[in-house]
Amino acid sequence: MFDFNTQPRKFSFQGEITVPGDKSIAHRAIIFGALANGVTQISNFMYADDLAVTVRVFRELGAKIHTEISNKDMIIKGINHQLKPLDHPIQIDNVGTLRSLLYGVLASSPNQYEVIGGDYLQKRPTSHLVNLLQEMGASYQATTKNALPMKITGSNDLQGITYHQDISNAQIKSSLVLAGIYANSDTRIIRKLPTRNHTEVLANYFGADVDVKPDIIVVHPNHGQLEGQSLTVPGDFSSAAMYIVGALLSEGSEITLPRVGLNTTRIGLLNVAKQMGAHIFLNQHSINSVEPFGDLIIKSQKLHGTTISAQQVPFIIDEIPLIALMASQAKGQTVIDGIHDVYLQISDRLINMRTELAKLGIIMQVHEDQIVIDGDQEIKVKDDVDSHNDHRIAMMLCIASILTDTPFKIKNIEAIDVSYPGFIADLNKVLVAK
Repeated sequence: MFDFNTQPRKFSFQGEITVPGDKSIAHRAIIFGALANGVTQISNFMYADDLAVTVRVFRELGAKIHTEISNKDMIIKGINHQLKPLDHPIQIDNVGTLRSLLYGVLASSPNQYEVIGGDYLQKRPTSHLVNLLQEMGASYQATTKNALPMKITGSNDLQGITYHQDISNAQIKSSLVLAGIYANSDTRIIRKLPTRNHTEVLANYFGADVDVKPDIIVVHPNHGQLEGQSLTVPGDFSSAAMYIVGALLSEGSEITLPRVGLNTTRIGLLNVAKQMGAHIFLNQHSINSVEPFGDLIIKSQKLHGTTISAQQVPFIIDEIPLIALMASQAKGQTVIDGIHDVYLQISDRLINMRTELAKLGIIMQVHEDQIVIDGDQEIKVKDDVDSHNDHRIAMMLCIASILTDTPFKIKNIEAIDVSYPGFIADLNKVLVAK
């Protein structure tokens, strides 16, 4: 447990910073590279704590993975879907994304595995996903309420299913895609709302046959095999979002963020900022790579409140704490509608976000289907704050500290290592005291 003492002054943002490679894309690139035949080379890989766990797990399952930390490269020799039997449990710590994706991977292996994890995942059941994968033919046995530990025995005779999404959850969809690639018949996902599409994009890049339409995703069995590929991971938009919000809110700021990932299913915060009146400049926009990217230029601006629709919510799931901070400093009220599905997925984050921002004098209403934030709220530090071991909350609180000259302490700051270990150092590179 480490605490971070903020500074007794306000700052603006100046200069240029390159954010680390996208964590969501990297998780999936590791998995597809490990399952594929041949060699995969990943450039601009960020060795964050969560990704280190994914690397370790797929090494245990037989993939050869070599990392060059100095130049952020990774080389994977895949196992062609021949997962290694293990005589020990697979430890996934508290990496929720890995749990969902791994369940889908193990569904198509006839070996038996036990998956264990940290305290957080031991309390978070996955009944819905487990039921779907069992319907396909895999076996999942949990000690309590479909949470970890979980014993999994897959099948080389999986049958595709038709799943009518009752919640908009990209991880459930991704898990079914990973299982469906190795099934004997089509898997159909009837979409409630579009969600992040990294899994479908990378699956097809590695040679799968996933047909994506606005209202349905069809995973055709991969009668051939996945083949290793080379790809460059663009900058993580969720990491860039910290600087975007900080620069918009801190007077006198202008910052450039090169090669940020601009997948349309990830840039919900950018669209919300534009709704709130922000003008953000885009240079060097590349759409010819596996995932699109571009250079963003952000200047401080006055923002106004807005209404964020339920259709937008799946695309801002990681950035809701930042949007709450941004809305509290805008003029007028901001309403986030239709958060029921998100509330089911990240209720702890939403509750903790409200608790910690209240310690800074920022008040909001969080309900199961709506968040309401009044604007023009002055940051008045009432107490020290806590990340609750949530990396998104920890980094959002760092951005909030830049907007006040009253210092406070952020407890459990090490949570940021989950996704952006160098965040504090990078942040200091572009801060200028007022």
